[in-house]
Amino acid sequence: MALIDPAISWTLALSVAVLFAAAASHKLRDWKQFRDVVRNYKLLPDALVPQSAIAFIALECGATILVLFVATRSIGAILSSCILATYAVAMAVNLRRGRVNLDCGCLGIGRRQPVRWWMVSRNLAIAALALIAVLPMASRELTALDGVTIIGATLSLAFLYTAQSLLGVARRAVLG
Repeated sequence: MALIDPAISWTLALSVAVLFAAAASHKLRDWKQFRDVVRNYKLLPDALVPQSAIAFIALECGATILVLFVATRSIGAILSSCILATYAVAMAVNLRRGRVNLDCGCLGIGRRQPVRWWMVSRNLAIAALALIAVLPMASRELTALDGVTIIGATLSLAFLYTAQSLLGVARRAVLG
């Protein structure tokens, strides 16, 4: 069985935790608008929208916590991947329906960003990366340099995700 270096496992785990903690906090800050984002995807009956929105937030919070502990990392990584795949499918279904002006809800509530195919690919790529954290870790002690590397890599990935999303918004503003 393949083993993953603990520095890579921790980098992936922390990156997923940062992503989902940020996502859940955006949704919790403006619950009503998030509920409207879920409703606007038009994949659920209106009666199920409030419960589903709460469930998404709870699952994101759960994934954040579970992925941080070695004992529950596999569960958290699988949960994270399932959430991201669900979001990718929801976007893809709406894109196939021609609903290209639908707010993805990716940048937080109130920062409209229409769904695009690259977002579907991005979510699936992050879902695949999260699954790497399911692999068992090689037995090696982490050093202080590993700690610096893990923190630096996690921050870099968070900044890259944010920059990529904001560039999408800027491109839309420039191209109209």
